[in-house]
Amino acid sequence: MKKTTLLAAAIAGLSFSQTSMAEVFAFIEMPMTPSQEAVTTPTSTPAPDSLGYGRITAFYDDTSKVLTYNVNWKLQDDAVPVIQEGGNNHFHGPADVGTSAGVVLALPDLPETNSGNVSGSITLTEEQVAAIETELLAGRMYYNIHSTLANGGEIRGQLIPNREDARNAIYQNSQVTLTNVLVPGLQGAQVYDAVLNLVDGVFVLTTATPLR
Repeated sequence: MKKTTLLAAAIAGLSFSQTSMAEVFAFIEMPMTPSQEAVTTPTSTPAPDSLGYGRITAFYDDTSKVLTYNVNWKLQDDAVPVIQEGGNNHFHGPADVGTSAGVVLALPDLPETNSGNVSGSITLTEEQVAAIETELLAGRMYYNIHSTLANGGEIRGQLIPNREDARNAIYQNSQVTLTNVLVPGLQGAQVYDAVLNLVDGVFVLTTATPLR
């Protein structure tokens, strides 16, 4: 009887620890491009005339409410981040690709340099969690950098979570397939697989270059 009681207690403790485990949502190497700043909703806006590019990786812990991020960026030559709406880089939403939305989370300002790399983390307040968590986990948030070239935003990256149905890179039949790639210049739905063919020992993209 005593053994049964101890076993039950152990199982109960195990169950409690499992239910209290945090889930971490990952947004890996999301490309930032000027073309994503071209939107039709709510107001039609053309893409900035920029060759800028970048990428953002973020992790969100839904228990601690800590958002960790790493950003690499290269703006158009001579352009630098500029303060707009209380900061020079933000999360906006809720918005799908091809639409724009207001600022919901300002991050610490990027240095005023043409290119760079920063990492940081922020613990969301209750108000910030209420404003962004559901939309963030649904892929309806984007990150952008405001610059002296385009103070409304020069480069932007949609945060697409690595959901259960997401695939890792696949190598098969002399091809590498990368998933969740946003391809500059293509219209309509903006999530694509980028396929690289092995030709004479060199991988060649079969579509517009989606990565820098």
